[in-house]
Amino acid sequence: MTTQIYYFSGTGNSLSVARGLAAQIEARLISIPRVMDRASIIPDADAIGLVFPVYHKGLPLILQRFVEKLAGLDQKYVFGVCTYGDTSGMAIPHLRQLVRSRGGHLAAGFGVHMPFNYLTPAPVLRGFFSAFTLREVPLEKQRALVAAAPAKIEQIAAAVKARQSGTYEIICDPLTRLADALDLNERLGKWVWLKVAGVEEPSALSFIESRQLMDQAFQADENCNGCGICAQVCPVGNIEMVEQAGAPHARPSWRHRCEQCFACLQWCPQEALQFRDTTAGKQRYHHPEVKLADMLKAAPSTTGEPGMGDGAGAPPS
Repeated sequence: MTTQIYYFSGTGNSLSVARGLAAQIEARLISIPRVMDRASIIPDADAIGLVFPVYHKGLPLILQRFVEKLAGLDQKYVFGVCTYGDTSGMAIPHLRQLVRSRGGHLAAGFGVHMPFNYLTPAPVLRGFFSAFTLREVPLEKQRALVAAAPAKIEQIAAAVKARQSGTYEIICDPLTRLADALDLNERLGKWVWLKVAGVEEPSALSFIESRQLMDQAFQADENCNGCGICAQVCPVGNIEMVEQAGAPHARPSWRHRCEQCFACLQWCPQEALQFRDTTAGKQRYHHPEVKLADMLKAAPSTTGEPGMGDGAGAPPS
């Protein structure tokens, strides 16, 4: 029995889990961003794993678009693993629906608690929407979560080896379930998060698609040295380095197809990228066992050639 694990990761949490799981079940590891240029993807393994972070209590847009490209799932064992900072929300149920829409069956879904790496509201009333900033997780808690992950990965590996079916780990509060049932993300969530990013224009995009526009809040401060790492690490090629009149070097420009993975901000070696004006001086985070070289290897190829090892692409379809 052969297994392929497709993963998406912005700050290394999901890559770390995917890598650990692949080692235990002898699976081939494939970066989702490296194969997104293909019209369709037909996995050539008996079992397919999907490892990804939870975004806004649901799925990342890139994962949704990736699954929509998958074909030939009807006879395969499919499992999902999400990494989350607060709760797994509705990510696993949403993945079940998505896999079903492609003619497959999500046999099992698991969650791994990892350090939080996104925005959180500041405790203010005035200027609430413009005060969102990075949540700073104490180092002691970060280390505890990272240290606990291998045991959970071992449990997941055992379940996958046994081809366990029917297990769906859903860590979700009643309010999130109610909001999902009432479709409040579309009714309210989209407006809230676009406002957090300072986007004033209404959007006809769905909530999951509208998050691409939140990159309007990103900016490079005076510490930017034009190294271009932000553009290289972006999983969707959303950043271009642009020469500006009077500037000593090129600076990043965002193209509004953002995943909100925060890879650009969290991996910037100068900590020069900010979300609005609220993140300067705030603690950055990326998984301690994942290096920048690993993330660059997982990013879309700039040469048109398939990657090898952790960044390998699936066979052409």
